[in-house]
Amino acid sequence: MKLQTTGPQRKISANLAGAVLAVLAAIFFSFLNLAIRFSEAHLSVWHMMFGRSLFAVVFLLAAARLGGLSLKGRRQSVLLLQGLTGTAGILCLTYALLTIPLFQALILFYTYPAVAALISPLLARDRICRRDWICIALAFFGTVLILWSGHSQGLAVSLGHVSALGASAGLGLTMTLIRRVSPENNALTPLFYISAVGCLVCFLPLLSSSSGVLVSTAGLWWLGAIGLLAVLAHIATNQALSFIPSPRVGIISMLEVLFGAVYGYLLFAETLGWSTLFGGSLVITAAVGLIRGSDS
Repeated sequence: MKLQTTGPQRKISANLAGAVLAVLAAIFFSFLNLAIRFSEAHLSVWHMMFGRSLFAVVFLLAAARLGGLSLKGRRQSVLLLQGLTGTAGILCLTYALLTIPLFQALILFYTYPAVAALISPLLARDRICRRDWICIALAFFGTVLILWSGHSQGLAVSLGHVSALGASAGLGLTMTLIRRVSPENNALTPLFYISAVGCLVCFLPLLSSSSGVLVSTAGLWWLGAIGLLAVLAHIATNQALSFIPSPRVGIISMLEVLFGAVYGYLLFAETLGWSTLFGGSLVITAAVGLIRGSDS
């Protein structure tokens, strides 16, 4: 006798599968951040961006061929747009990870719900409720505390901090667009568009880079690690989005911030002052509030 799965049981299974995939994505992204940091001596930002994009294109073409999948996808204009926003966000985050402490880069990156809430009325004519404004204010105050050095230097804002905030805007747009087209496409298609656009965008800057196109043997190994981890992380995220809503994926993804704080402290001797910790807690609280609000 064959047992049939009921509706509630299927929902629980889907939620569990989505949660597990989102946790795996956070782990892969945290390892990717480490690979970017450790490869700095061997690779430039353009090497990392072009290498990971090219690796993903080749990997995804091979995977699609083996699995009999089409990467062309549906709603190609939206896919192309999320390819552009995704590439911009990844480029900004990569630069931030190389220039400012891991925890600061990641916590500023995860202000993306507040950034998205601010720009959504302009792009989608969404309304911002009172709770959203409170969360945005908390995120802003937390960001100021993170940027505050806690010493006589006062507010310390660098291009790396600006890049981390730019990455948050790119992620907010990209995740929304992926969620919109995920029911009509497989998990590989959105990443393929991001990777293909990344190759095109980074090719000319790489050719004109002062560091040259060729890399050392160690650099090639690091490129392989960056490319593989990026592919695994994005596939896990996109597949999670097919099981659970993007707000829930976003909340689980914040585990990456915790991993970043631990790695920064243990591996790079990055200290976490009280202003940074308190500011980070405000940003996370605001992000969770905005994400949960978008799920209601």
